Amino acid sequence: MGQRHLDETELTIDCAARRLEVEPAAEIARAAFDHAGELAALEYGRPAAVLGAVRLACRRTDVTEPALGRLEDAFDVDPDRVVAADRVLAEHLMSPADDAEIRSLRQTLIVAREVLAAVERGRGAGPELPGSHLADAAPFLLARASSHLDSRTDREFRGLEPAALRDHIERLEADLELARLGTDLYARVSDEE
Repeated sequence: MGQRHLDETELTIDCAARRLEVEPAAEIARAAFDHAGELAALEYGRPAAVLGAVRLACRRTDVTEPALGRLEDAFDVDPDRVVAADRVLAEHLMSPADDAEIRSLRQTLIVAREVLAAVERGRGAGPELPGSHLADAAPFLLARASSHLDSRTDREFRGLEPAALRDHIERLEADLELARLGTDLYARVSDEE
């Protein structure tokens, strides 16, 4: 029973993330807590604010959000206070992009990775995706990877360079992270790196 009752100063983001098995969300949860956690803690207590930050981070990183009942069992915290603290944190952070934009960025990233894999295997053409919704996500990549002859000039061009494509993928990954996290969290996490 002694482990269930935590002193308010004991609960940390890392401890909560580890016990809830959501460690991949810890960095984002720390950034959210650093941004507005003290406000949430003043109103709802530190454990609720820490757990609220963990919940928010899970949603913004695609880590499965722990059930409220699990929070109550593991930390002996009123779930309503956690939800309210989560709401305070979210109110003080920029919202993530809408689901359609995030989905579009993911699809473009998948296509770019497929094209890179094809280029690295020495295939002149891009991945076989005719009629696929993924082909529509990044038609400029597929068109460039699939053709070696400019139909307007009948001149051959080199196609995609793996290094340039890797750079493009890194930019797409950063864009996706920004879209999922929102500006405030993205800036805080980027500053820490």
